Amino acid sequence: MCRDAADKVVQGQGKFEQLQVASQEIAASTAQLVFASRVKAELQSKNLQALAEASKVVSSATGAVVATAKHCAELVEDSSNILQHIQ
Repeated sequence: MCRDAADKVVQGQGKFEQLQVASQEIAASTAQLVFASRVKAELQSKNLQALAEASKVVSSATGAVVATAKHCAELVEDSSNILQHIQ
């Protein structure tokens, strides 16, 4: 899902916002998985701890993707404005 959104942005067929939303949906799904696992897993489960750590990594990566997508969208907007002023 995230890869598809990124591919569309690179091909000029998508928007950076779509990439941001796809990234956030992945992070939300991961958080839901951790929450659901906490209900069913033993409290000291090593697998649950590993899942929680992985979820933190996903959340951090999502933040990086969203920040980068916002920055890239701003760069594209700025370059469009510059080109309009030149013409």
